[in-house]
Amino acid sequence: MSDWVVPEPHAVIDVTVDDDVMLSVRRHGNLASRCRVLLGHGCGLAADAYLPFWSQLAIRYEIIAYDMRSHGYSSLGPLETLNVPTLVRDSQSVFKTAQSAFGEKPTVGVHHSLASVVALHHAAQEPEFAALVLFDPPVRPTDGAPDDIEAIGQFMARAASQRRERFDHPHQLAESLARNPAFQLVPPTTLELFARSILVEDAEGWRLRCPPEHETALSQWTFGFTMQLPGIIGRLPIPVKVIGGDPTVPFSFLPTVDMSELITVGYDFVPDLTHFLQVEDPEITATLTIDFLESQGLGS
Repeated sequence: MSDWVVPEPHAVIDVTVDDDVMLSVRRHGNLASRCRVLLGHGCGLAADAYLPFWSQLAIRYEIIAYDMRSHGYSSLGPLETLNVPTLVRDSQSVFKTAQSAFGEKPTVGVHHSLASVVALHHAAQEPEFAALVLFDPPVRPTDGAPDDIEAIGQFMARAASQRRERFDHPHQLAESLARNPAFQLVPPTTLELFARSILVEDAEGWRLRCPPEHETALSQWTFGFTMQLPGIIGRLPIPVKVIGGDPTVPFSFLPTVDMSELITVGYDFVPDLTHFLQVEDPEITATLTIDFLESQGLGS
Protein backbone atom coordinates (compact mmCIF):
# COMPACT_ATOMS: atom_id res chain seq x y z
CA MET A 1 0.00 0.00 0.00
CA SER A 2 1.38 3.42 -0.96
CA ASP A 3 -0.18 5.21 1.99
CA TRP A 4 -2.18 4.11 5.02
CA VAL A 5 -5.44 5.97 5.61
CA VAL A 6 -7.37 5.23 8.80
CA PRO A 7 -11.01 4.56 7.86
CA GLU A 8 -13.84 6.59 9.30
CA PRO A 9 -15.10 4.74 12.38
CA HIS A 10 -18.65 3.48 12.59
CA ALA A 11 -18.98 5.34 15.89
CA VAL A 12 -16.89 7.48 18.23
CA ILE A 13 -17.47 7.71 21.98
CA ASP A 14 -15.61 9.96 24.40
CA VAL A 15 -15.43 8.15 27.74
CA THR A 16 -14.92 10.49 30.67
CA VAL A 17 -13.21 8.79 33.60
CA ASP A 18 -13.00 9.70 37.25
CA ASP A 19 -10.59 12.64 37.04
CA ASP A 20 -12.22 14.33 34.03
CA VAL A 21 -9.88 12.69 31.55
CA MET A 22 -11.47 11.92 28.17
CA LEU A 23 -10.65 8.59 26.50
CA SER A 24 -11.31 8.36 22.76
CA VAL A 25 -13.04 5.12 21.74
CA ARG A 26 -13.63 4.29 18.05
CA ARG A 27 -15.69 1.44 16.63
CA HIS A 28 -14.43 -0.16 13.41
CA GLY A 29 -14.65 -3.42 11.56
CA ASN A 30 -17.31 -6.05 11.00
CA LEU A 31 -20.29 -5.08 13.12
CA ALA A 32 -22.04 -8.36 12.29
CA SER A 33 -19.27 -10.35 13.96
CA ARG A 34 -20.25 -12.21 17.08
CA CYS A 35 -16.89 -11.35 18.63
CA ARG A 36 -15.37 -7.98 19.53
CA VAL A 37 -11.66 -7.11 19.67
CA LEU A 38 -10.47 -4.44 22.09
CA LEU A 39 -7.10 -3.10 20.96
CA GLY A 40 -4.35 -1.78 23.21
CA HIS A 41 -1.21 0.08 22.12
CA GLY A 42 2.32 0.60 23.38
CA CYS A 43 3.69 3.47 25.45
CA GLY A 44 3.96 6.72 23.50
CA LEU A 45 1.97 5.35 20.55
CA ALA A 46 -1.71 5.29 19.53
CA ALA A 47 -4.24 2.74 18.28
CA ASP A 48 -4.25 4.16 14.73
CA ALA A 49 -0.53 3.41 14.37
CA TYR A 50 -1.38 -0.31 14.29
CA LEU A 51 -3.75 -0.02 11.32
CA PRO A 52 -1.70 -2.39 9.07
CA PHE A 53 -2.34 -5.09 11.69
CA TRP A 54 -5.88 -4.42 12.88
CA SER A 55 -7.26 -3.67 9.42
CA GLN A 56 -6.84 -7.39 8.70
CA LEU A 57 -8.74 -8.34 11.84
CA ALA A 58 -11.46 -5.83 10.93
CA ILE A 59 -12.59 -8.00 8.02
CA ARG A 60 -13.70 -10.65 10.51
CA TYR A 61 -14.20 -8.88 13.82
CA GLU A 62 -15.71 -5.78 15.33
CA ILE A 63 -12.82 -3.59 16.46
CA ILE A 64 -12.77 -1.22 19.41
CA ALA A 65 -9.72 1.05 19.17
CA TYR A 66 -9.02 3.32 22.09
CA ASP A 67 -6.13 5.49 23.13
CA MET A 68 -4.79 5.49 26.66
CA ARG A 69 -4.81 8.77 28.56
CA SER A 70 -2.11 11.15 27.30
CA HIS A 71 -2.02 9.26 23.99
CA GLY A 72 -3.63 9.60 20.56
CA TYR A 73 -7.00 11.33 20.57
CA SER A 74 -7.47 10.96 24.32
CA SER A 75 -6.84 13.92 26.58
CA LEU A 76 -3.81 14.42 28.77
CA GLY A 77 -3.98 12.93 32.23
CA PRO A 78 -2.39 14.64 35.25
CA LEU A 79 1.16 13.37 35.69
CA GLU A 80 0.33 11.79 39.04
CA THR A 81 -2.29 9.58 37.33
CA LEU A 82 0.11 8.11 34.77
CA ASN A 83 0.55 4.72 36.39
CA VAL A 84 -0.60 1.16 35.82
CA PRO A 85 -3.45 1.10 38.40
CA THR A 86 -5.04 4.16 36.76
CA LEU A 87 -4.67 2.69 33.27
CA VAL A 88 -6.31 -0.52 34.52
CA ARG A 89 -9.32 1.44 35.77
CA ASP A 90 -9.46 3.27 32.43
CA SER A 91 -9.41 -0.07 30.58
CA GLN A 92 -12.26 -1.37 32.72
CA SER A 93 -14.28 1.79 32.00
CA VAL A 94 -13.73 1.45 28.24
CA PHE A 95 -14.69 -2.23 28.32
CA LYS A 96 -17.94 -1.54 30.17
CA THR A 97 -18.77 1.45 27.96
CA ALA A 98 -18.35 -0.60 24.77
CA GLN A 99 -20.58 -3.37 26.12
CA SER A 100 -23.22 -0.86 27.15
CA ALA A 101 -23.12 1.33 24.04
CA PHE A 102 -22.64 -1.34 21.36
CA GLY A 103 -24.25 -4.39 22.92
CA GLU A 104 -22.93 -7.37 24.85
CA LYS A 105 -20.45 -9.53 22.92
CA PRO A 106 -17.58 -11.82 23.83
CA THR A 107 -14.64 -9.43 23.83
CA VAL A 108 -11.02 -10.36 23.21
CA GLY A 109 -8.15 -8.13 24.30
CA VAL A 110 -5.41 -7.81 21.68
CA HIS A 111 -2.69 -5.76 23.31
CA HIS A 112 0.91 -4.72 22.72
CA SER A 113 3.68 -3.94 25.22
CA LEU A 114 2.46 -1.55 27.95
CA ALA A 115 -1.17 -2.34 27.11
CA SER A 116 -0.42 -6.03 27.80
CA VAL A 117 0.55 -5.15 31.36
CA VAL A 118 -2.69 -3.20 31.72
CA ALA A 119 -4.81 -5.98 30.22
CA LEU A 120 -3.37 -8.66 32.47
CA HIS A 121 -4.02 -6.63 35.61
CA HIS A 122 -7.50 -5.77 34.29
CA ALA A 123 -8.26 -9.45 33.72
CA ALA A 124 -6.89 -10.43 37.13
CA GLN A 125 -9.23 -7.96 38.84
CA GLU A 126 -12.26 -8.43 36.60
CA PRO A 127 -12.26 -11.53 34.34
CA GLU A 128 -14.34 -9.88 31.62
CA PHE A 129 -12.28 -10.77 28.56
CA ALA A 130 -13.13 -13.91 26.61
CA ALA A 131 -9.41 -14.29 25.80
CA LEU A 132 -6.19 -12.26 25.59
CA VAL A 133 -3.61 -12.05 22.81
CA LEU A 134 -0.50 -10.27 24.05
CA PHE A 135 2.23 -9.07 21.73
CA ASP A 136 5.77 -8.88 23.13
CA PRO A 137 4.69 -8.01 26.67
CA PRO A 138 7.44 -6.59 28.90
CA VAL A 139 7.37 -9.55 31.24
CA ARG A 140 10.54 -9.77 33.28
CA PRO A 141 13.45 -11.40 31.43
CA THR A 142 14.62 -14.93 32.13
CA ASP A 143 16.26 -15.05 35.57
CA GLY A 144 15.64 -11.31 35.83
CA ALA A 145 16.26 -9.97 39.33
CA PRO A 146 14.33 -6.98 40.71
CA ASP A 147 17.39 -4.76 40.35
CA ASP A 148 17.61 -5.72 36.67
CA ILE A 149 13.97 -4.80 36.12
CA GLU A 150 14.44 -1.49 37.89
CA ALA A 151 17.45 -0.74 35.67
CA ILE A 152 15.39 -1.46 32.53
CA GLY A 153 12.62 0.83 33.76
CA GLN A 154 15.03 3.66 34.51
CA PHE A 155 16.69 3.25 31.11
CA MET A 156 13.32 3.48 29.36
CA ALA A 157 12.38 6.52 31.45
CA ARG A 158 15.63 8.31 30.58
CA ALA A 159 15.13 7.58 26.89
CA ALA A 160 11.58 8.94 27.04
CA SER A 161 12.65 12.09 28.86
CA GLN A 162 15.14 12.89 26.10
CA ARG A 163 12.67 12.39 23.29
CA ARG A 164 12.26 15.25 20.83
CA GLU A 165 8.78 16.74 21.24
CA ARG A 166 8.30 19.11 18.29
CA PHE A 167 8.59 18.64 14.52
CA ASP A 168 8.03 20.77 11.44
CA HIS A 169 5.95 18.06 9.77
CA PRO A 170 5.06 14.38 10.39
CA HIS A 171 7.45 13.38 7.60
CA GLN A 172 10.31 14.76 9.70
CA LEU A 173 9.41 12.38 12.53
CA ALA A 174 9.04 9.48 10.07
CA GLU A 175 12.54 10.16 8.77
CA SER A 176 13.85 10.21 12.33
CA LEU A 177 12.18 6.88 13.12
CA ALA A 178 13.71 5.39 9.97
CA ARG A 179 17.16 6.12 11.41
CA ASN A 180 16.30 4.45 14.74
CA PRO A 181 17.53 0.82 14.88
CA ALA A 182 14.38 -0.19 16.77
CA PHE A 183 12.27 0.65 13.68
CA GLN A 184 14.50 -0.82 10.98
CA LEU A 185 11.97 -3.52 10.04
CA VAL A 186 8.97 -1.18 9.85
CA PRO A 187 8.07 -0.21 6.25
CA PRO A 188 8.42 3.49 5.35
CA THR A 189 4.69 3.90 4.71
CA THR A 190 3.96 2.55 8.18
CA LEU A 191 6.48 4.94 9.72
CA GLU A 192 4.56 7.77 8.05
CA LEU A 193 1.38 6.39 9.63
CA PHE A 194 3.12 6.21 13.01
CA ALA A 195 4.15 9.84 12.72
CA ARG A 196 0.67 11.04 11.78
CA SER A 197 -0.87 8.99 14.59
CA ILE A 198 1.32 10.29 17.41
CA LEU A 199 1.62 13.94 16.37
CA VAL A 200 -0.91 16.77 16.55
CA GLU A 201 -0.67 20.11 14.75
CA ASP A 202 -0.76 23.37 16.69
CA ALA A 203 0.16 26.99 16.05
CA GLU A 204 3.89 26.23 16.28
CA GLY A 205 3.99 23.14 14.07
CA TRP A 206 3.60 19.53 15.19
CA ARG A 207 4.10 18.08 18.67
CA LEU A 208 3.90 14.65 20.25
CA ARG A 209 0.43 13.82 21.53
CA CYS A 210 2.12 12.00 24.42
CA PRO A 211 4.56 14.55 25.89
CA PRO A 212 7.97 13.15 26.89
CA GLU A 213 7.34 13.80 30.58
CA HIS A 214 4.14 11.74 30.39
CA GLU A 215 5.88 8.82 28.68
CA THR A 216 8.64 9.11 31.28
CA ALA A 217 6.15 8.87 34.14
CA LEU A 218 4.59 5.74 32.65
CA SER A 219 7.98 4.13 32.03
CA GLN A 220 8.97 4.66 35.65
CA TRP A 221 5.84 2.84 36.82
CA THR A 222 5.45 0.05 34.32
CA PHE A 223 8.34 -2.28 35.01
CA GLY A 224 7.54 -2.69 38.71
CA PHE A 225 4.20 -4.16 37.70
CA THR A 226 5.79 -6.60 35.26
CA MET A 227 7.18 -8.54 38.22
CA GLN A 228 3.64 -9.74 38.99
CA LEU A 229 2.74 -10.83 35.47
CA PRO A 230 4.09 -14.41 35.31
CA GLY A 231 1.95 -15.36 38.29
CA ILE A 232 -1.09 -13.55 36.92
CA ILE A 233 -0.84 -15.27 33.53
CA GLY A 234 -0.86 -18.71 35.12
CA ARG A 235 -3.94 -17.97 37.24
CA LEU A 236 -6.25 -16.41 34.69
CA PRO A 237 -9.37 -18.49 33.92
CA ILE A 238 -9.34 -17.45 30.25
CA PRO A 239 -7.27 -18.45 27.22
CA VAL A 240 -4.09 -16.37 26.88
CA LYS A 241 -1.72 -16.31 23.93
CA VAL A 242 1.67 -14.60 24.10
CA ILE A 243 3.27 -13.76 20.75
CA GLY A 244 6.77 -12.35 21.05
CA GLY A 245 9.44 -10.94 18.88
CA ASP A 246 12.43 -13.17 18.29
CA PRO A 247 14.21 -13.27 21.69
CA THR A 248 17.56 -13.77 19.96
CA VAL A 249 17.50 -10.40 18.18
CA PRO A 250 17.72 -6.88 19.63
CA PHE A 251 14.69 -4.76 20.50
CA SER A 252 12.50 -7.61 21.78
CA PHE A 253 11.47 -8.32 25.35
CA LEU A 254 12.22 -11.85 26.50
CA PRO A 255 8.85 -13.40 27.10
CA THR A 256 8.88 -14.87 30.59
CA VAL A 257 10.81 -16.29 33.52
CA ASP A 258 10.90 -19.81 32.13
CA MET A 259 9.09 -21.88 29.55
CA SER A 260 7.17 -23.89 32.15
CA GLU A 261 5.06 -20.83 32.90
CA LEU A 262 4.13 -20.42 29.24
CA ILE A 263 3.06 -24.03 28.73
CA THR A 264 -0.20 -23.16 30.50
CA VAL A 265 -1.02 -20.22 28.23
CA GLY A 266 0.65 -20.79 24.86
CA TYR A 267 3.60 -18.90 23.46
CA ASP A 268 4.89 -18.26 19.96
CA PHE A 269 7.63 -15.99 18.73
CA VAL A 270 8.02 -14.83 15.16
CA PRO A 271 11.57 -15.41 13.89
CA ASP A 272 13.57 -12.33 12.92
CA LEU A 273 10.94 -9.83 14.13
CA THR A 274 11.29 -7.47 17.07
CA HIS A 275 9.16 -5.53 19.54
CA PHE A 276 7.06 -3.89 16.80
CA LEU A 277 6.23 -7.22 15.16
CA GLN A 278 2.56 -6.31 14.52
CA VAL A 279 3.61 -3.64 12.04
CA GLU A 280 6.82 -5.31 10.89
CA ASP A 281 4.78 -8.24 9.54
CA PRO A 282 1.05 -7.53 9.90
CA GLU A 283 0.04 -10.56 7.85
CA ILE A 284 1.69 -13.22 9.97
CA THR A 285 0.77 -11.60 13.29
CA ALA A 286 -2.86 -11.19 12.23
CA THR A 287 -2.94 -14.81 11.07
CA LEU A 288 -1.55 -16.02 14.40
CA THR A 289 -4.18 -13.97 16.20
CA ILE A 290 -7.07 -15.27 14.10
CA ASP A 291 -5.88 -18.88 14.31
CA PHE A 292 -5.71 -18.69 18.09
CA LEU A 293 -9.13 -17.10 18.45
CA GLU A 294 -10.72 -19.65 16.15
CA SER A 295 -9.08 -22.46 18.11
CA GLN A 296 -10.86 -21.09 21.19
CA GLY A 297 -14.26 -20.95 19.50
CA LEU A 298 -13.98 -17.18 19.01
CA GLY A 299 -14.23 -17.00 15.26
CA SER A 300 -16.11 -14.24 13.48
